[in-house]
Amino acid sequence: MATPPKIRHLKGADMGKTRTRAAADTALRASAATLRAVDYLRVSTEEQTEGYGISYTGKRTVRHIQKKGWTHVGTYADEGFSGSLEADHRPDLKRLMQDARKTPRPFDMVVVNEGRGIGRTGRAFWKWVWELEDLGVYVAVVKRDYDNSTSAGRSQMRKDADYAEEERELIRERTQGGIQEKAEDGLYPGGMVPFGWEVAERGKKGVSHYAVCEKEAATLRRAREVFLNKRSWEETALTLNTEHRTTRSGTYWTAKNIRCRLLGDAVVENRVVWRGRSAERDPDGNPVHGDSVAIDLPPVFTSEEIAELRTAMAQRRPAVKTRSRIYILTGLMTSPCDRTYEGHQHRPTEVIYRCKGRHESYAGAADRCTCPYLEATSVERQLWADVVALLSDADRMKAMAQDWLHATSHKRVDYTKRITDLTQQITETEDMIDVTAATAAKRALRRGLNREEAAEAADRATKPLEDALTTLEKQRVEAEAWQREAAEARQRLQGLERLAEVARRNLQDIEPAEKAELLRMVGLQAEVVRCSPRRKGVACAIREWFLQEGRNVPVLTDEAWERIKPLMGGSRSVIDRRTMVAALLDKAVSGERFKELAQRYGIGWTTLQTQAHRWLKAGVWAEAMTLLKDMEAVPPWQPDPVQIRASLKPLAIESIAGDEERDPWTRDRRRRTPSVHRSPGGPCRGTRSARGRSSP
Repeated sequence: MATPPKIRHLKGADMGKTRTRAAADTALRASAATLRAVDYLRVSTEEQTEGYGISYTGKRTVRHIQKKGWTHVGTYADEGFSGSLEADHRPDLKRLMQDARKTPRPFDMVVVNEGRGIGRTGRAFWKWVWELEDLGVYVAVVKRDYDNSTSAGRSQMRKDADYAEEERELIRERTQGGIQEKAEDGLYPGGMVPFGWEVAERGKKGVSHYAVCEKEAATLRRAREVFLNKRSWEETALTLNTEHRTTRSGTYWTAKNIRCRLLGDAVVENRVVWRGRSAERDPDGNPVHGDSVAIDLPPVFTSEEIAELRTAMAQRRPAVKTRSRIYILTGLMTSPCDRTYEGHQHRPTEVIYRCKGRHESYAGAADRCTCPYLEATSVERQLWADVVALLSDADRMKAMAQDWLHATSHKRVDYTKRITDLTQQITETEDMIDVTAATAAKRALRRGLNREEAAEAADRATKPLEDALTTLEKQRVEAEAWQREAAEARQRLQGLERLAEVARRNLQDIEPAEKAELLRMVGLQAEVVRCSPRRKGVACAIREWFLQEGRNVPVLTDEAWERIKPLMGGSRSVIDRRTMVAALLDKAVSGERFKELAQRYGIGWTTLQTQAHRWLKAGVWAEAMTLLKDMEAVPPWQPDPVQIRASLKPLAIESIAGDEERDPWTRDRRRRTPSVHRSPGGPCRGTRSARGRSSP
């Protein structure tokens, strides 16, 4: 197979030394017989229903390639994917772009059936087309038979991009307008139907409406009856499950699920709000696609029954509120059963991480996981130490930032070049409009038309140019917005390098909320590899004191006892205070339970536990241990280490597929939603134990 000529686009100083873009295009056309072409086939679900499937578009692209005399070297197809999705969110288009970046380049032309196959929005259309141009690969469109290797082809492509976007907006407006009218007339507008109701006359245009579903309504009535009697949502869900009254999908009830159904607007207010809180909104908070509409529902309960339910809720004993604690690893640790850990206050004095798999999938379920609880303080301390160690290493941080920046760059598009080209085209088009308008007006005046008619003639003559100018200006605004986004992504990742410079002296002292925010910013992903079953019972307060203070347990020699003896009291006690102190220090080292320890020392375990809490609460224990700070000491007991594999993957600024709200031409706002970048990256790999040990 003959190798096509290499075409290099010009950047900066290269313009005077190598061929111009026009010359490159000429060479491309001259060597058309040697071009290698791939076809990219994309149809959305809506287009599939209209009969435009992959096979239909594939036949047209293959015939076009054969007609041009190109060599067909591959096919990429995304079936059922919307044209509003960007390249990274269309699997085969993403693979096409990865192949195009390879050296040597495997193809020279990408063939699509029509312009909307490229994309339905400016973001989805231009970004990958521009990157291909920068790589020396062009896009050909079967419909209207053009490609972007010529200025005429590029002009036609801009028209197709505008048409695809306008067509999409028109379809949406018509669809949303019809739905709005249905909702305002009290008819069923589509979407979810609340539990307890169904759609009567479904499928009949203009008459389908909400009606009570007697089977589901009977479940709601039974749930209300049980709750009024038991005053417990758990008991309510369990009773429904025992009676085989399931949800609409056939699953069993949870306490939260049945509570939300009985106390929702549908039941309590007898209404459903169309375009409510979850509706897409503009910067002023107004629904983008139409006003919110409250649709009245036929009631399941009488007003007296609803009032009785509300009274029962008000009379429930409120839950005891404990002081809130920030669990910095919630949602960031994967459990052995592939769920995530969440923070939980197990007892007033004990904080843990609990696997979400331990929750009942429904009331009365017996399929909960057995992942052990993790002690929150020690796990957080060790993982935070790992992160600080990494962030304190400036060289590693710089290398990681470069890797992440490379992986999340906006497809390596040269936006500066694009903006410069578009600005030049805008200037040329404006000049052409002026000349065309003047010429048309002069001709009209020579034909005897008055000034007003001459102005109308000039407007008609320049309308195509005005339309082209509007398209160019819109495209330049979009390119400038994308250029800013790319620059902001780089700045954010470069901020990680600056973070490394201050990490060693500042990160150890920041607040838990700041720690949690930082861990999410750097994309901590932890996996619990191994953990031993958690010991039952209340955690030893004495051992916890040594762990929190980061101190070892002193050995109680004669000299040590003489130092602290005046503090410990005990003149009236029948139990020797030295024996008590020795027992507590032994417990902190051995990890034995109070009951086991008391038998060995001949002390009642409740007496020993009570005295320990008194010394701790009064500050006597802390003062005594300070006096023994320079004595021989041994580490406190800790359970078998929890082995955790950790990695860092930063939250990168990525384009949001199909997000029209970010269109800089139509709306002056740019909402960013960070998402975890899942490309390979992040050192800080390895297995780390909660006691600071590492294993391969």
